Amino acid sequence: MIGAIAGDIIGSVYEWHRIKSKEFALFSPRCFFTDDSVLTIALADAILTGTDYGQIMKAYYRRYPGAGYGGRFHRWAKSRDSRPYNSWGNGAAMRISPVGFAFDNLEEVLLKAETFTAVTHNHPEGIKGAQATAVAIFLARTGKSKREIRETIESTFCYDLSRTLDEIRPDYRFNESCQETVPQAIIAFLESTDYEDAIRNAISLGGDSDTLACITGGIAEAFYGGVPEVIREKAMAILDEDLRRVTEAFIRQYVRFNLKEGTVPG
Repeated sequence: MIGAIAGDIIGSVYEWHRIKSKEFALFSPRCFFTDDSVLTIALADAILTGTDYGQIMKAYYRRYPGAGYGGRFHRWAKSRDSRPYNSWGNGAAMRISPVGFAFDNLEEVLLKAETFTAVTHNHPEGIKGAQATAVAIFLARTGKSKREIRETIESTFCYDLSRTLDEIRPDYRFNESCQETVPQAIIAFLESTDYEDAIRNAISLGGDSDTLACITGGIAEAFYGGVPEVIREKAMAILDEDLRRVTEAFIRQYVRFNLKEGTVPG
């Protein structure tokens, strides 16, 4: 989960100043946590406490109203009406990483990803994007190879993961849909050599950088067996005390890895 949060924070300064290179300062002095981290931690809180996720999201929204939410989420969070709004936006995938870490079989991961996502993003593409992300994290943390992860995501969700980053990067633009964010984020992980390289891959696409890196970061953390300590410490220091407390509690309770023999954690 900290992998997703760190990806969000690192990508935060490139969302509106997009780059097409892997050469950039990993932590700019202007880095900050966005709605991606806030709603990820809200989900972790809901899982830890068994509290309704919709209620927790609205509570976190009131505590962090300026975190950069989309317009439809703003309206939903401020409304007394808690019905979902049929979104296919990539917000479904950016906040789902706790599910991939907290549940211990594929069927439950799929079910929980759908349940937590459909609170707002009940469009089939929103649910699909969240499920694909959570499943990739689950497979990664339970020791599956990149080939196995690729084949499972392609066969289960019909995402095309055949393109390379070099093929995607030239024409790729900012896109808030799951359809045009989740496959790219997964490919950024698949082409990576370690956690940091995965984050650099995602941001170098020049898209919705914080969300791409958030999605990629959760998968990379799970596959490489963690996040480098210097990155972890810097990300945790940027969170406020309340967000840090929930994050640390979730990590203690749920973040564990079952790596293949010979795998070297990142």
